[in-house]
Amino acid sequence: MKKIFLLLTAVLSISGSVVWGQTAKSMSILKNQSLVVVLKDEEPGKLKKLAKKPSELADYKAFILDYNTQIQELAQQLWHFSPAVEFKYESEMPALLKDKSFEHGVLQHDNFVAVERTGGAARGGVIYSSSMQTAFSLGVISNGNRSSLAQVPIAPGVVHTSDIIFCLKGLQYQLQLLASGKTGKEVMADMAQNAKRLRIKTLLLDDAEINSKLTAADIKQVYPFPYQIVPRSTIEAAVKEGDARYACVRMLPIASSSIEQVIMDTSDGAILVMTSGGGWTLKGGSVVDKSNLKAFAQAASGK
Repeated sequence: MKKIFLLLTAVLSISGSVVWGQTAKSMSILKNQSLVVVLKDEEPGKLKKLAKKPSELADYKAFILDYNTQIQELAQQLWHFSPAVEFKYESEMPALLKDKSFEHGVLQHDNFVAVERTGGAARGGVIYSSSMQTAFSLGVISNGNRSSLAQVPIAPGVVHTSDIIFCLKGLQYQLQLLASGKTGKEVMADMAQNAKRLRIKTLLLDDAEINSKLTAADIKQVYPFPYQIVPRSTIEAAVKEGDARYACVRMLPIASSSIEQVIMDTSDGAILVMTSGGGWTLKGGSVVDKSNLKAFAQAASGK
């Protein structure tokens, strides 16, 4: 349980001192005021840098348009914790922070600098390192201050539709648990019990992320529950439809050098299982191998 608690805390990046100790006002704002979802602006510096690279410039503009279109559609469809959803561009946020009467929850996808302890000591102190990571961040603006409640990190690279959906569903799943009045450890204990759901789910494995050397016999030896090896499009469709029959593996960064393999329920975005190790790092490759599948099965079996 201790390992699961630490892993879930790392993945969700929820500060115990903020969320579970000083959350009453923030929760009230989130529940009673509209949620502001931040849209992306085209960055002038980026446009200038890509001005002589038409193909890359077109890709960048397409990414901004596609992200803004998707987040507007999905937030209005899936966010139910607040009475309404409204949208503001990044460039509008500084002015809102100057408005002392503005009180709203804020959701934003952005890059941030993560600082982590790497162990050891140098000249009598602890060694720290920093890295650029990307995440969906949920916070509250009140009295001219912006506080952070939670960050849901995503793997570097493409922002899939499923990333946005899992963010919206997963954050609300956590908020509902927190609203129940349970302590942080009680919430994590409840989430750890979710592993049992995997027994009745079909685990969708991305054909680009499964170890290509694994045979059906290899998988059956370590993973006795239903599974399918499918293209990414099948997983995206299951997540978008909220299909309760399935679960899928997501790769989520924990630190600058490692990524956890997390099994998500495609229906409500709940974390079912986490597994560390398996040789998966940011500098390695996105591979679900025999050891990971064995860990998934053990968690689902309660071992």
